[in-house]
Amino acid sequence: MKRAILAALVATAGCGYRVGHLEEVRSLNVPVFDNRTERRLTEFDLTNAVVRDIRARGVSVNRRDAPYELRGEIMDIDQPTVVEGRQDVVVVGSVMVKVRVELLEKRTGRIVWADERSEAAPFSGARGQSLDTARAEVFDRLSRWIVNRLETDWTVP
Repeated sequence: MKRAILAALVATAGCGYRVGHLEEVRSLNVPVFDNRTERRLTEFDLTNAVVRDIRARGVSVNRRDAPYELRGEIMDIDQPTVVEGRQDVVVVGSVMVKVRVELLEKRTGRIVWADERSEAAPFSGARGQSLDTARAEVFDRLSRWIVNRLETDWTVP
């Protein structure tokens, strides 16, 4: 009886489930993202966050024989803040980053999919937060979105 129930659960659990392509690909190239903004060096932080999350899924990054390449571009960064006092102490603010990513099949040069996303995070000096902590939060969110996008069906929306 227990085996029959277990078999039924396994059979129904597999219905309609599709493993994303990242599970099928064991290596992926990720060059440093482009940065179209005046805020330099942020491209390294975002690229490092993406590489960290991809490696956490067991995928090798930047092997010469990798069949695909993930390209990214930081299109916009907005960091409005409210300051007070003579020293312009930041009271509150936020960070917004817009990124474009595309997955390229290296052998053919074909773009498998491309997508864009914006993420934002507020911060408050009274809570011990800063521009840097908000930026790190935005990069973590974008990185998770990119890796989740790699795990879904690779079709252009």
